[in-house]
This record gives sequence, structure tokens and C-alpha cells, in this order.
Amino acid sequence: MGKMKFEEFTNAVVEKIREYLPESFANANVELQTVMKNNDLKLTGLLIRNADSNISPTIYLEQFFERYQAGEDITAVLENIADVRIRNEVKEVFDVGQISDFERVREKIVPRLVGREWNKALLEQRPHKIIADLAVTYHILLGHDQSGAASVPITNNLMEAWQVDVDVLDALATANMPKLLPSTFQSMSEVLGNMLGGELPWETEEEKQIKEALKPQDEAMFVLSNSQKMYGAAAVLDKDIMKRIVERFDKFFIIPSSVHEVLIVPATADMDTETLDNMVKEVNQGQVSPEERLSDHVYTYSLKDGLQSAC
Repeated sequence: MGKMKFEEFTNAVVEKIREYLPESFANANVELQTVMKNNDLKLTGLLIRNADSNISPTIYLEQFFERYQAGEDITAVLENIADVRIRNEVKEVFDVGQISDFERVREKIVPRLVGREWNKALLEQRPHKIIADLAVTYHILLGHDQSGAASVPITNNLMEAWQVDVDVLDALATANMPKLLPSTFQSMSEVLGNMLGGELPWETEEEKQIKEALKPQDEAMFVLSNSQKMYGAAAVLDKDIMKRIVERFDKFFIIPSSVHEVLIVPATADMDTETLDNMVKEVNQGQVSPEERLSDHVYTYSLKDGLQSAC
């Protein structure tokens, strides 16, 4: 028997997934939903909602289909999907009413930065502001923990229901960001050191030397993000931290690593913007998932003009 195609696979998941869930999910509502993600990427989301809950985590099935195509047995795939759903059970009933009440969410509005050309369909549905070849969109941040953040995108319909305009959203998002998602600015060696976990008491001398050799010997690159490391590229909208960066380096390039962070590179005489652009394109195509790409171009920044395309 041949492999199922994607539509057959998703239908099979909907039909069989309850068999792999605890008895408490016996009467759960199981459905598929097409979700538009960053860069106009459409994904198929699986929703498994219990009768006593009005909210459910969205499980995207494309990644599980890839595992199935690569040879993983459908039983193992279904077990993994069930495990994801169980581990992400929402304990509390979500108060949907807070979303429609502008006064209850105004202090939870935060910005995100996305590529303008790659998000034409998405931007038709959402209020946004254009900065260079990027767009600022707005989300309601409901909460976050070690596993991630829960948020709701602000659509044109929601903004109209609130009877506000995009300027109001932008002002609130800019003011809320330092409180809800404070910016972080670290040298690449600091980031690498955090990833490596610092010095460990059982490391051999050779292991310490290797770790030291992996660290940059000069501070030629810095990472700008936020405390959650999620959609941290929006930190370039934080005027306070950008002012500090301008005061420190005067001239520098902003390299879009992903929607989650950007790199700050102090400018030198031998830097060529076309070469930097080509480097960004190569990295995007080879190392950054389509959903997380921010831009193929580098930027400059000044206190007067803000973010500008370098080319």
C-alpha cells in the first residue's frame, strides 16, 4: 500500500487521533483549520477542543506529514501528535470577552516586524505601518512562559470593532513593548557563552580551550532581540535602545537574521552593502525557515530617520 497524500493524511489524523488520547478527550471536537502564518505561509492546523474548554492549542500537521513521508509509521505519528496535545492542555477557560473589550487589552498590545513584500495577503487583513520594506503588525499578548507566548493578531475587523485607528495601535504597541517584551542587546560572544552554558566543573582543559576558541576574539557583531527571543526583530522599534546603539557605534548595519532577532554590525570602510545583501539572501535560503525570514536586505539607522534600507 502506497503512502497517503497530504489531504488523506490529515483526514486520517482527524478520524483516528481520539484513539491515542486519554478518555477525557472521548467527546472532544476535532477539526482542521487553515492558518496564515508569517510570509503568507498557509499551514494546516489541528484543533482538539474539549467540550468544557473554548480554546485549544493549534498543532500544525505539515511537520508530522514530513516525518510520515520520511518513513515514520502512522501509529507513531499519531502518538506524537497526541503527546503534543496532552502536554499543551489549556487548564483555564479563556475569557473571549476580553478580546472585544479594547480597554481590557490596550496595555497588552505589542508590535511585530514582518517583510512587506512577503506578506501581501496577510497585510490585507491586518492594520499595519510601513517602515522601509518592512511592515509593523500588532498582536494582543495574552501571556508567556518557558514554552512560548500566547497571542492574538489584531485584524482590520477587530480594530474597526474597537473604533480605533492604526495610529492608536502603533502608539500603544510602542509604549507597551519595553514593559511586556523588554529589548536585549548582547555581543555575539555573550550569546555564544550563554548557549555553551558557561564553564562547567567537569570540563577538561582541552574542552575549555575548544570553547574559548569558538568565541569571537573581537566584538564585531551584536544580537538585538527581546527577553522572550520571540519576534524580537521588533526591538528596532524601541527608540531608547536604538538611541544607545547609535551613541555607541554611530554608524552600523542592521542585518535581518530572522523575525526573532537582528544583528548589529558596526560599519567599517571595507563593508559593501551589496555583498551584505547577498550574504543575507544566501543565509535565508539555506538556513532560515520560510516562516521566520524577515528580509533579504540590510538596513541603516539614524535618530532622525529611523530604520532605512541600506541600498
